[in-house]
Amino acid sequence: MPRKIRLTRMIGRMGEVVHDLNSLHFSGFQSMQGWQPDITAYRYDDRFEVWVDLAGVEKSEISVEVFSDRLRISGERHPPLPTRDTSSQCRQVLTMEIECGRFGREIDLPVEVNRNRVTAKQENGLLWIVLPFARK
Repeated sequence: MPRKIRLTRMIGRMGEVVHDLNSLHFSGFQSMQGWQPDITAYRYDDRFEVWVDLAGVEKSEISVEVFSDRLRISGERHPPLPTRDTSSQCRQVLTMEIECGRFGREIDLPVEVNRNRVTAKQENGLLWIVLPFARK
C-alpha cells in the first residue's frame, strides 16, 4: 500500500477519535483510583509532620490510617453546590482543574512511628498530621 494512502487513512481515523472525544461528557470522569492530594512532609528530630491539601473536603469525608512505617490518607471531595443565582444554566466549562470524587495518598515512612501518639487537625483547607517517632 502506498505511503500516501496509509497516511490519509491514519489522518481520517484520528479525525474520528477527535470527534468521539469532543462528544464525551467529562463531568463524571475520574480514574478508578481517584485523584491524589498534594502533600508536604517534614522530618524533625522526633517526628514527621505532613500537611495535605484538602480544600473543600469535609472532615467527615477524610480517613487517616497510620501503620508503623506508612501513612494512608483517603476520602472523597464532593462538587460544591452553586450558591449564586440559579436562574441560568452553565453553558460552558472554561477550565476544570479542581478534582472531585474519591482520593487517596499513601506515604512510606523511613522511620517507625508511634501510632498511639499521632495527631491530626484540619485548618484552612489543610490537613496537618503529626507522627511522633517510636521510641526504641
